[in-house]
Amino acid sequence: VVGRCLAIQGRPRGRLTSNYVTYCGEVIFIIFWNKPRLYLALYAWLKHPGTYYYALFVSPKPTSLEKAILVTKHHVKNTLQNDSGQVVQPWRYECIDVPDIRLEPRLLVRVVIAKVTSTNDALQSTLEAIPVYQHDDVDQEKARAFDCRTWIQAALEGLKEMVAGLGEWDSIHRQSVEYVECRMGGKH
Repeated sequence: VVGRCLAIQGRPRGRLTSNYVTYCGEVIFIIFWNKPRLYLALYAWLKHPGTYYYALFVSPKPTSLEKAILVTKHHVKNTLQNDSGQVVQPWRYECIDVPDIRLEPRLLVRVVIAKVTSTNDALQSTLEAIPVYQHDDVDQEKARAFDCRTWIQAALEGLKEMVAGLGEWDSIHRQSVEYVECRMGGKH
């Protein structure tokens, strides 16, 4: 176990984020501190001025002693590719470790949106399973609407049971955009 933990015997009061074990017929709840945090990251999106590119970050709870901030970045991206002489831009899911977000190009803000209560492997498996639509998919309505923002919205819906304190997408999105615009002085 990474981080501190507290074992409580008996029944929990209120809504606790915990794991539990039984020991000698008694239920023992284990409450963990310093769980990783889930962040919504907003980037300047150069090919679409006035809009943002979105990603999810998972990182340890920050401490004032940390210099470099290591995060795991989950996002979808599309890059130009040559497919049999035709230029295409397929979307694909990517999970990468970013050794220091202070060096992440075009990152405007990261906003903490939840506490991760599951394992990193379970979280990553869930995010890998979120559909990524392409321009030639059967469901053309979803394919036309698909971008990094719609993937984030679907990902947060898929993570609801794996995180604590996650609000509704409309509220998270609105407040995050207001925050970045306030930080940028209304200029983007």
